[in-house]
Amino acid sequence: MHEELVEDKLKTHDKRLNNHADRLDKLEQSDAKKEVQITNLIKSIDTLIMILKIFITMFGGSIVGFFFYAIQNHIF
Repeated sequence: MHEELVEDKLKTHDKRLNNHADRLDKLEQSDAKKEVQITNLIKSIDTLIMILKIFITMFGGSIVGFFFYAIQNHIF
């Protein structure tokens, strides 16, 4: 009787360990996918920041150019 109980407990623990191993594998795969997604998101954000810097520079240059134009044409 005691051996049967021990055998049953061993099977139960073995199933749990296998289940945990499967769950860990799935988590590792999910983590790898998320890491790739985060890397791609960082690249996209870097590109957007660069574009925003370009637009801000163009806007600033346009304002400076407008002031020169306004001064030359005696608007101010």
